[in-house]
Amino acid sequence: MTGRGFAMRHLRAVLAAAVLSTSIAGCVSAGAMHVALPPEAARAGLTESDWLLRQSMAGGGFDSAAAMVAPDGPLAPDDELLASLYRGSTLYYAGHYDTAGIALDEAAVLADDRFTKSISKNLLALLSNDGALPYEPSQTERLMMNYYGMLDYLRRSDPMGAAVEARRISVLLESFDTRKDSVDVPTRAVLNYLAGATFEAAGEKADAEVSYRVARALVGDSVLPFPLTGEAKRKAIAAASKMAAAQRVPDAKGTARSTAKKAAKAVAATVPTGEVIVVVEHGYVAHRVPRMLLVPVTQAEFDKFGSDPAQTVEAAAAISLRTAAFLALQPDQFMWRDSDDDGSSFTVGDSSTTSGVSIAYLMPVAWTSLRRPYHPPWRGTLVVDSLATQSFGVTADLCNAVANDFRRQRTAALARGIARAGIKLALAKTAEKTAEDKHGAFAGAMAKLGMNAINVVTERPDLRQWRLLPGELSIIRMTLPAGSHDLAIDYAARPGTPARRLAIGPTEIVAGKIAFATIRVWDDGITQVQPLAISR
Repeated sequence: MTGRGFAMRHLRAVLAAAVLSTSIAGCVSAGAMHVALPPEAARAGLTESDWLLRQSMAGGGFDSAAAMVAPDGPLAPDDELLASLYRGSTLYYAGHYDTAGIALDEAAVLADDRFTKSISKNLLALLSNDGALPYEPSQTERLMMNYYGMLDYLRRSDPMGAAVEARRISVLLESFDTRKDSVDVPTRAVLNYLAGATFEAAGEKADAEVSYRVARALVGDSVLPFPLTGEAKRKAIAAASKMAAAQRVPDAKGTARSTAKKAAKAVAATVPTGEVIVVVEHGYVAHRVPRMLLVPVTQAEFDKFGSDPAQTVEAAAAISLRTAAFLALQPDQFMWRDSDDDGSSFTVGDSSTTSGVSIAYLMPVAWTSLRRPYHPPWRGTLVVDSLATQSFGVTADLCNAVANDFRRQRTAALARGIARAGIKLALAKTAEKTAEDKHGAFAGAMAKLGMNAINVVTERPDLRQWRLLPGELSIIRMTLPAGSHDLAIDYAARPGTPARRLAIGPTEIVAGKIAFATIRVWDDGITQVQPLAISR
């Protein structure tokens, strides 16, 4: 292979990558709806669908968002399972808990069915792209289906139904246990904790203790607000009683002051208390963005493509193994796309992987990376009856959990991509040789060019994902006097900026029981959020 020949092949590969990037940008339009993305949204790798749904959610238009992803809606995903997840999410936030639960159940059934893969579908993916495969949710997505199912039942005041979902979470967590990593631990601890709290609310004490024990083993005692015991519990009840006393007994002056104090002590001694667990969801999970990997092919491997099927398979397998070994040594390579990344192609490997061998071709393979949403440092405070009571931060980062899911899946995805690119390269070389034998060198070159163009059109990365999931979860637990309390959070999106109050709404605290309250903060650093948002 001459230097000029290699340069031409390199140039063709880079041009193919550029053309593919353009085709990818055009294929993520929002169905029949089109909108001009603002520059910051385009830089973040958001699709038109992402932008339209986020704008609707941030403005409180939950019913509009649900209509957009309904079965006949313009933004409904093509895949049945993914469409059910989007319907479940939007209906849940719209407050339609019955229909949200149905959609989530449909998604869970499909997810279980899809553990058995279809051979014909996998073959189709080898000839076109991974989008031809039925969508299979990641471990985190699978767990979050039952998370929403659990919260859905709790919002319907059905703790027994919620306990069924909690038990499903526990079973899934146990089955995933051997495949967890350190970055999975906070998310799985939170899910174990919420399952335990749900069991506790349903009166299933033994199951609650098991789930709490697992969560505590994962993150220790200080990360999550585990049930209080002993002196800590007595102090919490005393604080709640003082709150009730302050609200019930007016301030007094002069000689009436001592009478008021005595009345306050009497109230504090007798007030019944319960607990509330507040789940705060923040932002969006890291989302997939298109990339292009250029995989080096040695001269010996290049010559095998198109000669016969067995040699083509042998060459593709060798390239896959070499590439997988490179990524295993650098687990975060090509994982993230940051704000300064223009999304251009990247060559897989370094001088140690190609030293002393002749590189004949850079094979373009459609790929995806993850883009972490911009989250400036923020602060939050729980507000009870207009009184700031407890500050909170991030308890679990779902972006890390989703990234680990991606690490688990990418070896198989990479092997499919290289096999697919290898088949297409072999077909292009065969077409070139056949046309050249019949009509000359020019005809052969044109035939190969045509095959490469077809390959570019059909080779697209799989960007499908449950992109409405929150990026962060926070858990707060408080002991409060029995009765109705108005809950809210004060949320400051950036240091130095005034906090805005986000209303959760009235929450009924029953003596000796646990109440649940949830709120989603839609701030993603891009979408304009209403100054006062009320989460349903």
